[in-house]
Amino acid sequence: MCRIARKVHDRRVLSLIGKFLRAGVKIKGRCQKTVRGVPQGGPLSPLLANIMLDDFGKELEKRGLRFVRYADDFIIFVKSRRAGERVNASIRRFLEHRLKLTVNEEKSWVGSTDGTEYLGFVFKKFKVRWSDSAFLEFKRRVRKLTGRSWRFMSSCLLYIILC
Repeated sequence: MCRIARKVHDRRVLSLIGKFLRAGVKIKGRCQKTVRGVPQGGPLSPLLANIMLDDFGKELEKRGLRFVRYADDFIIFVKSRRAGERVNASIRRFLEHRLKLTVNEEKSWVGSTDGTEYLGFVFKKFKVRWSDSAFLEFKRRVRKLTGRSWRFMSSCLLYIILC
């Protein structure tokens, strides 16, 4: 809460955030206390991630690294695998010791950008494409929003957007 208080100065808002964080979560229909952290998928999750990781973004900029960050998801671009391993170790230390955050081991890795999926997009050589799952979700939503008489029109719309 100290890090949040540096950015948010209204005590009422801080109180509301604190109550939200202590409210607990429902898991399989039963209420459970939240001891620490933010409930996954909650409305405050991206906001608090941005506040918590603001110092992280500044640290990456200070180090001269190229990166993309959206809430708590980020990619850091380096030229070699060896540099990637070195940056991975130092960034992990920064996140765990300085910001007191835990790094998800299953989602963290060092590798080539070719075939990497990030936020619904896939990097293929020098191109960026929608991932298969994001494209299918887009088609599903277009079908849901348009009536059956719009079928020809929606497929034309998809063709125009993707080509």
